[in-house]
Amino acid sequence: MNPTELRAEVGRYGWYHTLDLGNGVVTEGMFDHRPVESRVMLPDDLSGARCLDVGTMDGYWAFAMERRGAAEVVAVDLADPEALDWPVSLRAKRVRTPDETKAGKTLDETKGDRFELAKEALGSKVTRVPRSVYDLDEDLGTFDVVFCGDMLVHLKNPPSAVEGLRRVCRDIAIVYNPTKEQFGHRRRPLAQFDGIDEFEWWLPNRAALRRLMVAGGFSSVEEGTPFDLPARGGGGWKGRRGVVKGHV
Repeated sequence: MNPTELRAEVGRYGWYHTLDLGNGVVTEGMFDHRPVESRVMLPDDLSGARCLDVGTMDGYWAFAMERRGAAEVVAVDLADPEALDWPVSLRAKRVRTPDETKAGKTLDETKGDRFELAKEALGSKVTRVPRSVYDLDEDLGTFDVVFCGDMLVHLKNPPSAVEGLRRVCRDIAIVYNPTKEQFGHRRRPLAQFDGIDEFEWWLPNRAALRRLMVAGGFSSVEEGTPFDLPARGGGGWKGRRGVVKGHV
């Protein structure tokens, strides 16, 4: 489709990721990861690598790995928004954002369509597979790089999720997630629990994020430099991001 048609299609949706689709068409995502792409410990050169993006949403990180030369990229996400780990208090009173109201559906209801639109615009070969992080298994094969960004905070059971990442990983897994340091306990693995007021369950400190990777089966863990990911229009969201790289 031409740029005018693409811009019109893009405008039908609210977007989670800010994606540059070329020809001056950029999605107005809730978050713009472009300024922090260098902070997440992804290798600059992924030539020949088989990569997995877990919780892909609009596909920003899947397309980023493809752009870095990956031989194959698989992106997984839930097909049914009702299968998300919604807190009981929020499931019954889900309120749409302005972008979701504009689209007539929630961001989670349209993420598959948005991914396919971006894939077509970018001429991408990324394969999207409907799958929960809890169900990552051998049928997907194994991957040199497994990537999971901003997802553990939304899960009831992060340790089981990290075990899933490890099952399909044959080299490295990169996880970044909102973190919250507990004053006086920076070295002690701790997490703040919610599950009521926000669509978040566990907000770990950096020590807990490292411990999660070891508990999930990774033999060693590197930690990157924490960074802020501002929401569109400025301001932070749920504190800083911690980033870790687990080695098998």
